[in-house]
Amino acid sequence: MIRITYAAAQTQLAERIRDELTDAFHTSPPVLIVLVSADANADAYVQAEIADARAKGIPLLPILAENVPLPPALEHERPLNFVGGYRRESLLRRLSQLTMTGGDIRRANRRAAIVIGAIALVMFSAAVISMALGIVGFPVAEYNEEATFQAQWIDGLIGETLEYVRPRTTQDALAFDATLEAAPTRLYYYVRGTATALPRLAEG
Repeated sequence: MIRITYAAAQTQLAERIRDELTDAFHTSPPVLIVLVSADANADAYVQAEIADARAKGIPLLPILAENVPLPPALEHERPLNFVGGYRRESLLRRLSQLTMTGGDIRRANRRAAIVIGAIALVMFSAAVISMALGIVGFPVAEYNEEATFQAQWIDGLIGETLEYVRPRTTQDALAFDATLEAAPTRLYYYVRGTATALPRLAEG
């Protein structure tokens, strides 16, 4: 049930809000609407209502009826501003958020997940079809350029060192296993990837 607390000067606004919500939220979880004004901030009854709702864990919705600061008990709440006029859609939207149950939130999250998943599936399918039809392709030239750059960079760092262990003769190739085993750990994969061992011929 939605209750409204206010000072006497905001009676007309309170009645309009009450009439607006009679049908839409008559079975909703409790929410306390606070019409914030200078009189309400000084009204002990209004402040007691706020404190009671806070103690019971009831959601609070402050609505600025006048251009005044929120009282300390509401300073962490996000108010609606009705100073410039009545905002029906904002009111209904905020109350819908405040009165959502755990089941409602789960259903909303599930719907959002389904929508996002469907969008992702459509985009993935479009990408696959585009590649299959040749409309979109991998940037081969860019990949090749990057691979060339990496090869040149590696060669500049260890190329000179590799020259000392790179096989140059058939005998070197036959002894490549020993060369590879003796290679420093940081060069092992580069030595293995840049030289080929020859199989040893069976003796006799």
